[in-house]
Amino acid sequence: MLRLWACFSVFIIIAFVRFLSLADENNVVTVNYDELVRMLTQLDVIDLIALPDFWRISLTDEAGNLAMFLGEYSALSLLIFSAGLYTYHKNIEALTRRQVFMLFICAGWAHLLLAKCILLFSIPDKLTGPVIAVGALSVLYFSLLALIFDTYLCLRRKAA
Repeated sequence: MLRLWACFSVFIIIAFVRFLSLADENNVVTVNYDELVRMLTQLDVIDLIALPDFWRISLTDEAGNLAMFLGEYSALSLLIFSAGLYTYHKNIEALTRRQVFMLFICAGWAHLLLAKCILLFSIPDKLTGPVIAVGALSVLYFSLLALIFDTYLCLRRKAA
């Protein structure tokens, strides 16, 4: 079940980031652009996913830019979390593979939840994009690392 959730997380965040990068006034037709901006500034993920434009734009064959999936703050957060998890595992209590997997998934989604909480406050519009990006990319990075780590441990156990 955890692997399915991690795969879903990766898929939905890739679609979300592609939508954020490729959507503009010209290709969003099912909703008013002002309403779309409101959904984004409030990080109304459920309403965004329900839009037909979300799926049409996210799943297009337009290449986009690989840089849209790079975020140094999310990567730094992942590095700090991983170091803390490793320190906890080695010095306090040994964690199971399932616990590590679940902690990575929860930490990624917690970043998106924190981004949603930050957006509830009146922050400057210029900060909306970076806050959303850090939250979304954290879900992607943490979910991918959870899948990679779990696969590595499964393969290592089978080889032994």
